[in-house]
Amino acid sequence: MEYRRIFALGDIHGRFDRLSSVFNKINFDAEKDFLIMLGDYIDRGDENLHCLQWAMKMSEQKNVVVLRGNHEQMMLYYYLMGTFESTVWLPNGGKFTKAEIDEWCKTDPDFLKKALKFIYDRPLYHKMKINGKDYIFVHAGLKPGVPLEKQNDESLLWIREEFYNDYNGDAEVICGHTPTPYLGTLEGLEDRDPYFPVRLPNKITLMDTGSFLPRGKISCIDVLTKKIWQSDH
Repeated sequence: MEYRRIFALGDIHGRFDRLSSVFNKINFDAEKDFLIMLGDYIDRGDENLHCLQWAMKMSEQKNVVVLRGNHEQMMLYYYLMGTFESTVWLPNGGKFTKAEIDEWCKTDPDFLKKALKFIYDRPLYHKMKINGKDYIFVHAGLKPGVPLEKQNDESLLWIREEFYNDYNGDAEVICGHTPTPYLGTLEGLEDRDPYFPVRLPNKITLMDTGSFLPRGKISCIDVLTKKIWQSDH
């Protein structure tokens, strides 16, 4: 099927105000468009539960792919593992999300079970062929030199500099994870708007524009035209 637009939406981190701002601008039509959400719907914002519920509802629409981010992974660790990995979520913004979930579960006791199943069921990447070219949508990135089907969860959800510096695959990669304001150490990125998506020379587009930061934004790109929309807040 040919789509009118193919969107990739960057990290949200509990900022439903900014999510609403950018999503209203793109005027998404599930009959004509395709949407990939790159993960990290929760933690660090003021409306983490609202954003998670929105992602859950959006996942039920046609032509929508909702990926898992490392913050959703940390939430799984916390509730399901009970090992050292389970301790990383709360100090990384999870305490805010957990407080919202605890309150919500007072009136909807089954919500946590539904939320954990939703997160567990999320794919870690999505691959498409667009105009004869391969595109890979993933939260964090890829281990350089490793075939897509052999990538491990840690790389797909957590990798940073090794991917940015050493990736040399043929596919275009659209990802989030590392806020663009934190990328100043990468060569050639000094003179730029720190809150705007970054296109690296090795076919990587970075879409996390610091949604949770005071001046941060949520960004969305149409990979067909390269047009970018951003939240106003």
